[in-house]
Amino acid sequence: MTDDRAVSRAQQRLWILDRLGPGSAAYIVPLIHRIDGDLDVALLERSLTEVVRRHEVLRTVYRLRSRALRQVVRPAELVRVPVLDISDHEDPQAEAERLTATEARRPFDLGADSMIRPLLLRLAPDRHRLCLTLHHIACDGWSLHILHSELSACYRSWHAGTVPELPPLREQYADFAEEQAAQLGGPSLQPASDYWRKRLADVPASVTIPPDLPRPSTRSFAGGHVRFAVERSVGTRINALARACRATPFTVFLAAFAALVRLRGGGSEAVIGTPVTNRQRESHQRLIGMFVNTAVLRLEVPEGVTFQELVHRARDESRKAIVHQALPFEMLVEELNPVRDPAFNPLFQLMLGYQEGELPGLVLPGCQTTADYGDTSTAKLDVSLSITHAAGHYSGRLEYSSDLFKAASAHSLAEQFQALLASATADPLQSLD
Repeated sequence: MTDDRAVSRAQQRLWILDRLGPGSAAYIVPLIHRIDGDLDVALLERSLTEVVRRHEVLRTVYRLRSRALRQVVRPAELVRVPVLDISDHEDPQAEAERLTATEARRPFDLGADSMIRPLLLRLAPDRHRLCLTLHHIACDGWSLHILHSELSACYRSWHAGTVPELPPLREQYADFAEEQAAQLGGPSLQPASDYWRKRLADVPASVTIPPDLPRPSTRSFAGGHVRFAVERSVGTRINALARACRATPFTVFLAAFAALVRLRGGGSEAVIGTPVTNRQRESHQRLIGMFVNTAVLRLEVPEGVTFQELVHRARDESRKAIVHQALPFEMLVEELNPVRDPAFNPLFQLMLGYQEGELPGLVLPGCQTTADYGDTSTAKLDVSLSITHAAGHYSGRLEYSSDLFKAASAHSLAEQFQALLASATADPLQSLD
């Protein structure tokens, strides 16, 4: 193995969470690719091997050295893709769904396992399901686009008898982690630290949507989700309102989420976490790794506020958060030192994510492919909303803690959110009340 390297603050937090809840699937990232056609398994193995060779974080394990957590990069080796033939099963489709669900929840050993785990299910000679399961300690949403792009490029090149032409990587994720560690005590993060300390100094301990069930003393991370589609006419109005407010569609959804918190009895202030890319250098754009940071957004939702005013508040709040995104969330928690309670996430219990484009599928010659996320049946927070803009329309996924909310209540939340978007964008000058 190579010399050990520093870990990033996000990796350190995920490692601690793994130690506190061993066996939890909350931070597993399961991808399922449906592949119909003439799949060359040997080429798939060769391509995945090349991607793992390029990105050291996928072959990194995490070890304590002198009481400090370190990244230990293992040498590049052939990545085997186990093939499980279920074509003789009485219902291959049902069996594939059962196996993909099991694979999505199978935990990682962060001290021993590769951080990407392939499994290929063969339903028929020309029908496969490729499970690519990663741990969040080694990837974020941006990383998945890189993974799929490079895996497809290698497969296509070797299929055509040519050599893949991928840009060389002049640095690795561990370089980012060590740079981050060097910056934490320096002056470069001081403006961001000052901003967040002031902005969140008196943040309430727990702002959330009132749950159906008593909150357990410790989070189990058990959860479910509800998918929904925003009507195209509503999507058109969301875009128009964003332009009129010199804002982004994200801020319209943020305003609507804050309004939902108020209308569901969560109080006159919404505290919502949101992921920010935190890839501040061009070289970071080409790396697989856990770069994403979390910003905490506070929105006052006073009596009589109009939805348009709320969009303006969301716009200003999110712009300031982006400017100060470099301060690691973990460091912010340490500086603010909120009351620690195993029943609560520190600083926020609600989250809103937004992404342009669906999860990209693999592009493999002679094959038709689609990609989706597997279901870990977990929830990291009380309620998380993920909005995707693709093919000209918006879709959403509401993830909820099943310790706190019944499934019917979660469906009601999703329906009310859609109704609120429709009404508020039809007349943004109406009072929220």
